[in-house]
Parts: sequence; C-alpha cells; structure tokens
Amino acid sequence: MLSLERSHQLVQDSMASLRRVGLIKDDVLLTDDTVLLGTGSHLDSIAFVTFVTDIEERVSRETGRELYLVLTDIHGFNTNKTQLSASTLAQYLVKLSES
Repeated sequence: MLSLERSHQLVQDSMASLRRVGLIKDDVLLTDDTVLLGTGSHLDSIAFVTFVTDIEERVSRETGRELYLVLTDIHGFNTNKTQLSASTLAQYLVKLSES
C-alpha cells in the first residue's frame, strides 16, 4: 500500500523523467494544485499518455501488483472538474494501491 507522501513522490519522479527525456521543457516542482491534465498543464497529449504509462509502471513496481489508472474512476476529477491535479492523482494512487 502506498502512502500519500510516496504517491506524491512517484508523481514527482515521473515528471522529472519526462523532463529528462525531453517530453516537457521545464522542471516541474509539484504542489497539490499542479495541473496534470487540463488548462495549465505542462503536459501535451503525448507527454500525458507517457506520464500515465510511467505512473502505472512505478505504482506496479512499488506495490508488486500490476495496476492500471482509469481516469474515469478518479474521484474528484469527474465531478464537474476540468482539470486533474497532482493532489487528486496522488489520492487516487493511494486508493488504487489499497484495492
């Protein structure tokens, strides 16, 4: 099971990885409000797909189980929200690791 702190770190590590491979231009220091999907995101569509795949791999390695992100299952993202924040994703990763 992942802690919220560890989930945030996995998201931060994934963003740093995207920077290293050139999919995003700038280093991104995540805060709870950092937008991952939607207006204000540092990720274009290719970077976002790569990010999701990378997060799935990191969470699967961390938990020892093969886990997949389902964007429509992320509580707080589907309820009249047009953006996915780092905080919302980190909370989802904790719940995903518990299932």
